[in-house]
Amino acid sequence: MPLDQLGRRSRFARSPSGKRMQLTDRDLGILRWLHRYRFLTAPQLVAILCPRSPKRFVERLGDLFHETGLINRLEVRWRGLHAHCQPLSYELSTLGLRLLEYRDDIPKRAVTLSRRASGRRHLQFDHATLVIDTLLKIELATNGAPGQRFVPVDEILTRAPSSTRTARNPLAVPVTLSPCEALPDLKRPWHTHIIPDALYGIEYEIDGEKRYRFWALECENTTPEQRSSARHSSIARKRAAYETLIASRAYRDHWGIPNLKLNLVCRRSTSRLDDRW
Repeated sequence: MPLDQLGRRSRFARSPSGKRMQLTDRDLGILRWLHRYRFLTAPQLVAILCPRSPKRFVERLGDLFHETGLINRLEVRWRGLHAHCQPLSYELSTLGLRLLEYRDDIPKRAVTLSRRASGRRHLQFDHATLVIDTLLKIELATNGAPGQRFVPVDEILTRAPSSTRTARNPLAVPVTLSPCEALPDLKRPWHTHIIPDALYGIEYEIDGEKRYRFWALECENTTPEQRSSARHSSIARKRAAYETLIASRAYRDHWGIPNLKLNLVCRRSTSRLDDRW
């Protein structure tokens, strides 16, 4: 087993010690949550599963990485300016996914981020972590409230029209932007698509009846408020596009949901069009 100069195992190269491992229900829970959210940090997994000993829980994550190969560690967080101040991120490995498939225990996803090689840093990683962190906080807060249940995107899409379910990107919904005060340089109607970073709902049980509200989540790291051209991404353009979508109620035909609000979250400041998040 290769060790560093201080006698420690490598953080990112698997170094099994031959320790015998018997998977527990909590181990399987870790795998399910990693599939649900694509990747999570150790503190996020602690917040989800609430172990009695966070220190031993983190050690268990190390065993699942080194000894079983069921989860991966992402090096991408460790290549930034303050990398060593950030917690490790984990993802489900191919072996872990096969185990869940074998057990017929694949959970419904909360995000639709694609599974792809993650050995090098890419510009979208910080954006993806903002989406995951925001959505996870919403789910945990919802599940902690009486009479409420978080509705993930996979559950929403299972009830969507077949044309949406079989589309290349089921979250892409067409809209037509018209000239308006928010887009002063737009001179004629422009046909485009909205692709939310995440789509989720909350189920409320009120007087024995179930009611639902749905949100499109948009997270922004560096997108400016306004651009010189409406054809370039901006927060103003996204607001206008969602206002058009919500006014037309096209989300009903496309996603099969009865209502929709926008939850717009910016890293530096937060601007939301709804009154809950």
